[in-house]
Amino acid sequence: MTYNTLIKYKIWFLMLLALSMPLIANADRQSAELPGHVSKQLMSNMRDHLQALEEITLLLAESKYIEAADTAEIRLGMSSVEIHYQKFVGKYMPKGMRKIGRQMHKAASDFALSAREAEKDRGLNKALSALSQVMNQCVACHELYKAGQAE
Repeated sequence: MTYNTLIKYKIWFLMLLALSMPLIANADRQSAELPGHVSKQLMSNMRDHLQALEEITLLLAESKYIEAADTAEIRLGMSSVEIHYQKFVGKYMPKGMRKIGRQMHKAASDFALSAREAEKDRGLNKALSALSQVMNQCVACHELYKAGQAE
């Protein structure tokens, strides 16, 4: 098994593990009551986040660290906060959900820095660890909250 193949398996395992956690979360999650249009936008944002994570893992597996960093920062990092939340969705989120969201965006920016370092030293461990922190925030939010629509 080649090094790149091993890295691909490692990345996919971490991603599947992180994304499966909400499936086993308890039913006592707090409903985030959001206006219908806001709930739809939030779901669209989260689907984009998942697509970004998929693209990032593929880019890492292909040793395209700078592209992975750019994707993370633009679509998930602090640079994306205004696009995703500040002007629209964030003001409707419960305080705890908003806090987790900001932590996810911060973790994505931290990952982007780690991925840029991986480009220099070819060490993926730090970048994968940082990417795991991004996914941990997704898992934490999905364990605590479910999107609901305000009546």
